[in-house]
Amino acid sequence: MIMSRRCCLIFLLIFAVILPGLAWPMAGHCSTLYERSLKKLESNLQTASPDDFMFVVLGDSRDNDEIFKKILTAASKLRPLFILHGGDTVFTGREKKFNHFLDIAESTLPDTPIFVVIGNHELTNNIKSPHGKQIFQEKIGPLNYVLDVKKLGMRIVALDNSLYELTPTELQYLEEQLTSKRKYKFVIMHIPPETQKWQHNHCFTKGADRLKQIMAEKKVSVAFFSHLHLYAQDEVKGVKYIITGGAAAPLHINIPFGEHSYHFIVVRVKDGKVSTEVIRIHQDVQKAPSPTE
Repeated sequence: MIMSRRCCLIFLLIFAVILPGLAWPMAGHCSTLYERSLKKLESNLQTASPDDFMFVVLGDSRDNDEIFKKILTAASKLRPLFILHGGDTVFTGREKKFNHFLDIAESTLPDTPIFVVIGNHELTNNIKSPHGKQIFQEKIGPLNYVLDVKKLGMRIVALDNSLYELTPTELQYLEEQLTSKRKYKFVIMHIPPETQKWQHNHCFTKGADRLKQIMAEKKVSVAFFSHLHLYAQDEVKGVKYIITGGAAAPLHINIPFGEHSYHFIVVRVKDGKVSTEVIRIHQDVQKAPSPTE
């Protein structure tokens, strides 16, 4: 028994000496996708021009790896500065699901920064619980954040409205972050607000009016949303709104507005002007009768 304990003690001492040496190579792996993407973006910005740059926006990439890989591969050929993901990277907020998303995204696009906003499916983890949100922050990144790129005169504000609302705190955060002299301002969140064109119970209303007012006052270039598995565009108080939710999830063919296609959005800033283009991916359509929680 004494010998056994001595052996265990020796093993633990050896393990304690070896472990720090093994931990160093894993340090980068332990960071979030957001942190890794910031480092990649810093590298990409070295050759970026403020007179002509481009990035990609997509969303709702869950449930069909084949289509998601096609979307990423097509996007990579355009060599975007980075990709914005509008959320619902997973069907349910389990660790293995997040790991699966990361494996696909970072193996397909090892050199492209990917910044994600949280969606409602990241929350679920079988039942609605805070656990999925915690894993999201550990694996993917922060819930609310700003990408401020001085060299390009651009600022992007990402918000968490995964519970179908924007709180007064989040709206104040948005207003403060958009109080900037940056020429190009973009906003992204998962769930779209209800507008005159977008009348559906899966659009949010709590905080939506104030959101529209802030984005108009701060002269946002484009606001991006996902959640509905389609492409749609609207303009509210002079601000362009885009829903891009066609990056793999089953398309919502019964929603009476928008285009039901797999796609992503290319955002180009050239000679002081912002333009957007829809890039469609031809694929046998996987259909969903209606939005799902």
